[in-house]
Amino acid sequence: MRYLILFLLYLPLNANANFIMQYGLNYSSQADGSSAGEFEESRIFHKGFIGASINGERTLFFGWNINSWSSSLSQGTSDADTYSMLEMGPRLQWFVNDNHNLYFTAEWNPYATGERDKASTSKDITGSSIGFGFGYRFKINRVVGLGASLNYHSLSITNEKLGTTEDTVSDTVTNMMPMLEFTILTR
Repeated sequence: MRYLILFLLYLPLNANANFIMQYGLNYSSQADGSSAGEFEESRIFHKGFIGASINGERTLFFGWNINSWSSSLSQGTSDADTYSMLEMGPRLQWFVNDNHNLYFTAEWNPYATGERDKASTSKDITGSSIGFGFGYRFKINRVVGLGASLNYHSLSITNEKLGTTEDTVSDTVTNMMPMLEFTILTR
C-alpha cells in the first residue's frame, strides 16, 4: 500500500502526464403498489476517480477510485433490507483514441466497508469489489466533458459483525447500471 501511495505521489512530477477527475452518478427507484406483490426499491450510486496518464499516448490513466452507494428494498409490510457502502481502490481507464471520447474502465476495490440491514438486524460488513465499464465522453470545452457509461459492479462480502460477534460469510451483491458522468481532463 505504501508503494502505491508513493507511485501516486510521483505521477504529478511527470510533466507530460494528463490528469483526470471524474464523477459518476446513478439513481434509480421503482415501486409496485398492487396488493399481491407490493414492493419498493431504490438505489443511489456515486463513483469518483482521480488519475494520471501512464502511457506515451496519454490515453491510459491510472489512479484512485471511490464508490459510495446505498440501496433499499422493502416487500409488503416487512422492514426494508438496506445496504450502505464505501469502497476504495485502484482503477485503470483507457481511452480508445487521443480524442478522449470512448473509454473502458476496470477497478478493484480491496477496501469495502459498510452496513447491511436484513430482517431488522443491522450488521457491519467488509469485503472487496470489482467493477468494469465503458462509456462515452462529450467535450464541452478543452477540459470539461459530460458523458454516460454502463457499469458492472460486484461486491464480495467476507465478514459481518454484530456487536462483538464476527462471522465469515460468502455473499455477493451485483449491480448493472448506467451512470451520468462529469469529467475534467487536463492536457
